[in-house]
Amino acid sequence: MIDNEIVMAILIGWSKTRTPKTYSDLSNEYMGKTGEWYEPHGSWDVPLGQLNNSLAEQGAPAISALVLLKGKNEPGGNFWGYAPNVPDRPGGEMLRLAKWNEILEAVFSYEWE
Repeated sequence: MIDNEIVMAILIGWSKTRTPKTYSDLSNEYMGKTGEWYEPHGSWDVPLGQLNNSLAEQGAPAISALVLLKGKNEPGGNFWGYAPNVPDRPGGEMLRLAKWNEILEAVFSYEWE
């Protein structure tokens, strides 16, 4: 079972360097910390959604905005609308990227620790 405290520590590190990374990067870093491997595709959707829901309850932004699809420069489709701190997927690429960048800025400016 994925340990969300470890995932949070990884993502907080990414936020400090203002560096979104891929699901593959998350899998690799998680394995480096725990010795447990989770496939980049499909393994992270539910845990990251649960994490965002928990953060929303605390008034924090959706830190999983830092996790990107490989070959794309944005989060996966399951990111959108999964938690109160993430709206439904905006229509159109420009609106979607603008909203995602808004969320990223909130993540970067939030005091995580």
